[in-house]
Amino acid sequence: MPHDVEVFAFGEPLVGVYPPRGRSIADDVPLSKTWGGDTSNFVLALSKLGHRAAYLSKVGNDVFGHGFLNLWRASGVDVTGVVVDKVHPTGVYFASYSQNGHEFVYYRRGSAASSMIPDDIRLEDLSHAKAIHISGISQGIGSNGVDTSFALMEFAKKNGIMVSYDVNYRPLLWSQDEAREIASLSVAEYVDILELTADEMKLMGWGEAPEDIVHYLPRVPRIVAVKMGAGGCCVLGEGKKMTIPSFAIDVADTVGAGDAFDAALVAGVLEGMGLEELGTFANAIGALTCRGIGPLRTQPRREEAEGLISRLRRVEPITQQM
Repeated sequence: MPHDVEVFAFGEPLVGVYPPRGRSIADDVPLSKTWGGDTSNFVLALSKLGHRAAYLSKVGNDVFGHGFLNLWRASGVDVTGVVVDKVHPTGVYFASYSQNGHEFVYYRRGSAASSMIPDDIRLEDLSHAKAIHISGISQGIGSNGVDTSFALMEFAKKNGIMVSYDVNYRPLLWSQDEAREIASLSVAEYVDILELTADEMKLMGWGEAPEDIVHYLPRVPRIVAVKMGAGGCCVLGEGKKMTIPSFAIDVADTVGAGDAFDAALVAGVLEGMGLEELGTFANAIGALTCRGIGPLRTQPRREEAEGLISRLRRVEPITQQM
C-alpha cells in the first residue's frame, strides 16, 4: 500500500437510486443512480481536498462493486484495502422524498461490506497513516463491523494515529441503546476527532447543548464538532467552544453533506487549522455539497470552498472559554 496515504476510512459503500426531486421511489418515474455510503463519500471528498485517502471495505463481484472500484481509482483513492467478494453483493439503497425529508429503503443485509472481518485487513499497511475515519454506520452494519472497527481503532491508538469518528446513528441499523453503548466505548477509548449532530448528541445521552458534552464523556476528544445544519456548527477544542454560522446556499439535497463536512474537518486538523478556520472550512464544504442531488454530484474542491468563504459575508463566530 502506498506510503503517501494520509487517511484510511473503513465502512460500506452503497449504490443509491433516486426518483426526481419531490417524488417517491414507488412512482412510475425515471430513476437516477448515484454512488453513496458515508465513508466512501468521505474518502472521495478528502481526495478532492488534496489529501491522499484509502478505503478499507468489501464490494461484490458485480457491476456495482466494479463500478465503485473504477470511481475510487479515477478519483485518486487507494483501493489496495478493498476486497472483491465473490459470494456477497454490493449494498443498495432507494431514496424517496416526503414532507419530512428523505425516506430510505436499504438492501444491505448480507452485503459484501458487512462480511468484512479484521483478518481481511493488513494492519501493518496502515502504520504510516496520520488518521483513520470510522462511523456508527460502519459499526451498525453488524458484529463484523464492530469487531473490525475496534481492531482498527486499537491499532491506531497503539501507533499514534488519530481516530476520526462520526456517530451517524441510523435507527434502521441498530437500536439506540446498542448505538449508545458502542459509540460511548469508542469515544471513551479511542476517538480524537468526534463528529455528530445536535440530535445525535441528545440521543446518545450526552447533554442538550454542545458544551454539555464535556460533562458526559469520561474522555473528551481533542476536537468535537457538532453539526447543526442551517445553524452552522459548534467546534469544541483548545479549551474553547466556537459557534460558527453556516453559509446561505440554495439546497437541492442534504445527503452526503455531513460526510463532506467530516472530510474537511479531518483535512483541516491535518493542516493545523485553528478552530474558526476549521469550522468555517467544514461548513463551506458541507454547504456546497448540498447544491446537487445525491452525495457526490456537487461535492466541491478546495478552491470552490475558498471562493465561497471569501465572497460571502458571515456573522462573526461566537467564542466562549470552556
